[in-house]
Amino acid sequence: MNEDSNPKRTVLGRAFDILDCFAGGAEMGVAGICDRTGLPPATVHRMLAALVAWGGVDRLGHGTYRLGARIWRLGIGAPQVRALREMAQPYLVDLHMATRGTVYLGVQDGSDAVFSDRITRVKPTAESSWATRRVALELTGGGRVLLAYSTSAWDDLCARAEDEPKIADEIPRLRAELAEIRHAGVALSYNDGLPGRTSVAAPVFGHDGLISASITVAFPESRIPQPQTIVPRVVSTARAISADLARAGLG
Repeated sequence: MNEDSNPKRTVLGRAFDILDCFAGGAEMGVAGICDRTGLPPATVHRMLAALVAWGGVDRLGHGTYRLGARIWRLGIGAPQVRALREMAQPYLVDLHMATRGTVYLGVQDGSDAVFSDRITRVKPTAESSWATRRVALELTGGGRVLLAYSTSAWDDLCARAEDEPKIADEIPRLRAELAEIRHAGVALSYNDGLPGRTSVAAPVFGHDGLISASITVAFPESRIPQPQTIVPRVVSTARAISADLARAGLG
């Protein structure tokens, strides 16, 4: 088999293998990438240098790497995501004004939630800005809403659990939580992503009835001590966006 016919040996295939190592917002060093991909260190160093120069990967100060902003911009610039953002944004602004919380529009990308829009009055730090871009589905309320309605994503998570004990330990709790999300149509999460932060999230469905996005309002627990009070507003916002998607024939 020549190099061009084997995707594992092409330059593009190697780049994809390396990028896959950063799923879920992971930070990886060269040794870890070599272990996951089976590529030699010299190849990994060379590919990382090219990806950093292009903007697809960021090199951190302590010798590790993470996905760069260019990859994120490409994802949220996809036509279907852009159309969803444009349709949802007026609703997101209204929800932000009504709750004074930070409002997110989340979409699924494989095993990750990508937060393609963010409405807030709070100036983000470098750390918080990065954290809101892409994160494993199971780690945030908005992501768990997406996970609750995606059979394929749940199957992928269970497959990961076979090799990752931490995920395996969480599977029973997650299964119960996702069932409750589907029953209630909303997710309430405490210490969501950050200590002391509460979130309320609801699903957005496309014209085909399948999950299209999640809407999340996040806020310090001291701001809204009883988050149930904003549940009707979050759910009605998600339903309004779903209705617009149905009318437009979008998913």
